[in-house]
Amino acid sequence: MEKTSWIKWSAFFVGLLIIQIVAIFFLSANYLTAGIVILIDLILWIYVVILRKHIELNNQQRIQYASRRAQEALEYVSNDMPVGIIAWDENHLFTWMNPAISKKIQDLSEADQQDMINELLQRAEKGKTVYKIDSILYHFEIDIEKKIVYLIDVTKEYALENREKQQQAVVGILSVDNYDDVIDRRDDKEVSNLNSFITTIISDWMDSYQIFYKRVNAERFYIFARYNDLEKMIENNFDLLEHIRASAEKQGMLITISMGISYGDESLEKIGDEAQNNLDIALVRGGDQVVVKNAAKDQKPIFYGGNSASAAKRTRVRSRAMSTALKNVFNQTGNVYVMGHRFPDMDAIGSAFGVACLARYYDKNVQVVINENETIPDVDRCLAEIHENSELENLVISPDVAKKQRKAGDLLVMVDYHRPSLSIDQELYEQFENIVIIDHHRRGEEFPEQSLLTYIESSASSTSELVTELIQFKSSEGRQMSKMEATLLLAGITVDTKNFAVRTTARTFDVASYLKTCGADASLVQYLLSTDIQSYLEISKLIGASDYVRDDIVVTTGTDDQGYDSVTAAKTADTLLSMVDINAAFVIIKRTDGVIAISARSSGTINVQIVMEALGGGGHFTNAATQLKDSTIAEAKEQLLCAINKQLTEGTEE
Repeated sequence: MEKTSWIKWSAFFVGLLIIQIVAIFFLSANYLTAGIVILIDLILWIYVVILRKHIELNNQQRIQYASRRAQEALEYVSNDMPVGIIAWDENHLFTWMNPAISKKIQDLSEADQQDMINELLQRAEKGKTVYKIDSILYHFEIDIEKKIVYLIDVTKEYALENREKQQQAVVGILSVDNYDDVIDRRDDKEVSNLNSFITTIISDWMDSYQIFYKRVNAERFYIFARYNDLEKMIENNFDLLEHIRASAEKQGMLITISMGISYGDESLEKIGDEAQNNLDIALVRGGDQVVVKNAAKDQKPIFYGGNSASAAKRTRVRSRAMSTALKNVFNQTGNVYVMGHRFPDMDAIGSAFGVACLARYYDKNVQVVINENETIPDVDRCLAEIHENSELENLVISPDVAKKQRKAGDLLVMVDYHRPSLSIDQELYEQFENIVIIDHHRRGEEFPEQSLLTYIESSASSTSELVTELIQFKSSEGRQMSKMEATLLLAGITVDTKNFAVRTTARTFDVASYLKTCGADASLVQYLLSTDIQSYLEISKLIGASDYVRDDIVVTTGTDDQGYDSVTAAKTADTLLSMVDINAAFVIIKRTDGVIAISARSSGTINVQIVMEALGGGGHFTNAATQLKDSTIAEAKEQLLCAINKQLTEGTEE
């Protein structure tokens, strides 16, 4: 009780006592009664005084007790609590630290102290909360305003987490890519020796990692392991790919393998399904590679290998089966819309009109989606020819009109691409539930979640070649494409094979021969693919700006203030590759829409597909490209050089 309050209360008590005495005296004049009242009041007063002292004593004891406990808690936090605390000044030098951390960092120089604080601040800015001191891992939290960092030892927790991760189940499927081709026309003895050869190499490799495997047929093995085993394989870049290819070459055979591997905390059924899907991706991408992916949702696959060009594995039986499957899809869906990639080249245009021809064979209402505001010179000339052909002109439709006309149940056929982000109009793509993909590029990470039919053959020269084969099976029933459609398909094949100089097989020439019998005009193809003087001068200027990455690899760049079309970049790369002793060429330009584009070409000594995939693109072993948004020419070149050097380093290690 405060002193002033006590004085007021005492005065009130004395006044009340006087009033009582006076009242008793005048009312009863009884001295005995007055004495008793006074005595009772004095007893009460004494009790109140004693009670006040007791309360004051208890309050003081409580304050002392609380103060003592606070001091003990502070000493515990500062000295005994297993949390490191570091305070620093504006120069990033330590001003105080508690014993929990001082033993670890007390000998740090001022420069080391500054480095430590700077690194902690940088890691915190990036959202990273783990810092390692010697062999101890700390989870840290920073109060930048107060210049204090708290560090908690989480070494044991991380060790347990890592051990749990190392014990994750791994399921893999290994397939011999071209087994049927290798055993063709070999007698039983040679086939037996070949099986023994394959089994010996694969089993020795599996045994070196102490993992369980089982051969289920002549060309397929199943693998069961733990994640720590998988880490060892990754560390060695799956050297089995190179080993079996090199060993087979010594035996005069062309043998490559592919693997699909999955792991994680999911059920074994889901991990196994993901492993099969990964193998399918590896095979669609051309084989001779490994695809590894965590079975958890939204995880990205990682690719290893792919250091040899795709071997032609498709057969006429598969082409006929795809033709029948496409017929069934047409019969089960509504109107058909065909769409290529943005800034379509002649292969996208040719294959699109080829699919339209095939759809009309099945009496389908079909439209070809083209954005005539985003074209390249070759396609501009092509569209001019199409507009002079009333039958083909009626098929052309803009993306905006297509979005208005589309109805539920209609079908979208994606040609010459499979990445939704490359669509002429991605909003239009997203409106379709029924999708068919026909492409010849190696399958990348981005892919439609669901499609009714996927026909991807990376061994084909072009999508136009694939579409022409599909048309052949239907046209043999008495219907044939027009001369202009045949010309567009031939132009698509010609541009992607560089006048039949690269990526050609006997099938390519068979298809070209068929198109000629359908009336394809070679002189019109030459006109559509010709280069004007202005484009030639731009190509020459780009070639003059070339820099060597090494003796056989060149990179050339445009400028940020000049826009080019993608054909100019592609033709520049092709021209550079045609020069003596150049095995790989990369061209970086800024497109007219402001996007940085990179075209890559290779003679086969370097996998430009992997280089472009590292930058978010893709393509073929010898022909690939990518686009970079919100970037400059200089930034794109720096990223490209890093990707090239990484690929060269990994190739050397293998």
